Amino acid sequence: MCGILGLVQRSPLAAPERFDTALDLLRHRGPDGRGVWSRSGVDPCVHFGHRRLSIVDLSAAGHQPMLSPDRRYTLVFNGEIYNHVELRRELSCKGHVFHSTSDTEVLLCAYAQWGEDCLERLNGMFAFAIWDEGRRRLFAARDRFGEKPFYYVWNEHLQRFAFASEIKSLIRLGVCEPEIDDSALAAYVDFEELDGSESTLIAGVRRLAAASSLLLDWPSGATPKVKRYWSLPVERVDMDLATAAQRYAELFEDSVRIRLRADVPVGSSLSGGLDSTAVVCQIHQLGAAAGQNTFSARMDEARLDEGRYIDLVLARVAVGAHSVTPQAEAFRKEFDQMCWFMEEPFPATSMYAQFRVMALAAEHQTTVILDGQGADEMLGGYGHYVRHRQEDLLVRGRLSELRLERRAYANLRGGTQLTSLRRLAFELLPDGIMERLQRRNQSKRFADWWNPCWLGLQPAKEPVSQHRPGHSRLDAALRWDSTEGPLQALLRYGDRNSMAWSRELRQPFLDHRLAELVFSLPDQFKVGAGMTKRVLREAMRDIIPEQIANRHDKLGYQAPLGSWFSGSLREWVSGGLEQARDMLDQRMATDVIDRFRAIDTVDDWADGRALVRILSLVSGLRALQQCKPVSRQVEMVDVG
Repeated sequence: MCGILGLVQRSPLAAPERFDTALDLLRHRGPDGRGVWSRSGVDPCVHFGHRRLSIVDLSAAGHQPMLSPDRRYTLVFNGEIYNHVELRRELSCKGHVFHSTSDTEVLLCAYAQWGEDCLERLNGMFAFAIWDEGRRRLFAARDRFGEKPFYYVWNEHLQRFAFASEIKSLIRLGVCEPEIDDSALAAYVDFEELDGSESTLIAGVRRLAAASSLLLDWPSGATPKVKRYWSLPVERVDMDLATAAQRYAELFEDSVRIRLRADVPVGSSLSGGLDSTAVVCQIHQLGAAAGQNTFSARMDEARLDEGRYIDLVLARVAVGAHSVTPQAEAFRKEFDQMCWFMEEPFPATSMYAQFRVMALAAEHQTTVILDGQGADEMLGGYGHYVRHRQEDLLVRGRLSELRLERRAYANLRGGTQLTSLRRLAFELLPDGIMERLQRRNQSKRFADWWNPCWLGLQPAKEPVSQHRPGHSRLDAALRWDSTEGPLQALLRYGDRNSMAWSRELRQPFLDHRLAELVFSLPDQFKVGAGMTKRVLREAMRDIIPEQIANRHDKLGYQAPLGSWFSGSLREWVSGGLEQARDMLDQRMATDVIDRFRAIDTVDDWADGRALVRILSLVSGLRALQQCKPVSRQVEMVDVG
């Protein structure tokens, strides 16, 4: 886990100190080492920089940028290759000689052996770039789900390509300005769609899409070519639920096993939900729990606290347990610091709680944290996936099955239905009719004022679904959310929150083998018999507490923003909105500020998210503006 920076251009560096300070803006991502490699005085000039967080092979042999023995290839790499042990054995049989135990050297040899095809063999999270001196080309790639970031700027006129782990380094390097991209902002405001797009909120800065590679072939015109190297399967496999659950359990066990590989302490994030509980209990089953620490967030408000479920897990698995309770005043004090790390906006409910959990892990010297992200999006863990499943049954005329599903759902939740049949039918109406009906019944919540109108923007085009003929609405939603939708944002939050405290976050549910299995299974194995994440529940029943296996409510880390913003932080929020109006050049209507002042109570979920999206947008932009280069060497921005 590290920070990377690179520059490829025809001319030498005009201000070499800019590269150094741009690299050091990433020191939170890699406090354990720093390295720079340059190819100067020739066309093109290439500069690679690396900040190291030592995880595997803590010696100098794992130092980066790393060169191949023949000096043809130079690599900068952020992430982990979990199957590096198996790949090392295979490459050794092909004649490669290793001088370290690092996964970095394995990645370098894998590229030397298989070229771009090495991506198919990697099980990991990664963003890396390799300069090939023999062919004068740059090859870069990002992992299948986009756990690790890769931002870049291409200036065709100057024939200049720059990349970095974070946008702030590109701004400090002087290859872009911290100016808002209006079309990207409109997409975010309208649909909260940002992280799944190649556009960022900063004009001219692109993000390499998940599961994509980039090739910059200098001799043939030096125009970056991006292509996707992996996609979810579309074909179904023929197996029953018991067989699917057994296969899932086997793959999940191996996913956790290889994600425990590290030469530093490894712990877990424990929320009390099904997913994090499965991770903690699987580690226990592997016999690796000795000395393990778990880190949790507890809430002062009982309706948001999952402490009773956390305690169930702790009673079953003997680990060192640590918890933190987020507080309103700390949130206010740390908000700008958090935005500096995040860069782009976020709806801080679970995000701030995660920020504090990572700080807790740092306090207890635990460098690697396993987490439960990804299962909800792949296996249908939220209520709207149940609605999609019921809509599919209604559209296909499978009314008997629909009745059974609705009855099972209600029975598991004490008689509570997800939605009425009338509402299900309403959701299936053509978009134009739905919009007219919705306009007749506009809600008066603050959250409904979060729309492009008060920013003076054109509404963005709705994100394209991955729906395929013959596949269901549920399947389309899961594919979108797992590869281009909400999961992309959640992975950014996790990366930034963990890296803020120099921690590494690993996601066992995002092993591509698990994903390929899940998306080859029928819908009812994911959402069926009234249950969400059905195959996971069946796979984990023998190793997790029964109360959690049968748990059907959904909380997550929800800080009580409603009470905070309606109470002690109300004046702070009002001041932040005033700054937002000024920062956005008067495009934000005064009406939004007046309406906030007119309401007495802020709704936790909808209103809280809308407010934090505005405040974090402005704070993040302000932080990026502070990263602009100056004429002399500058120090890193003070983030507290």
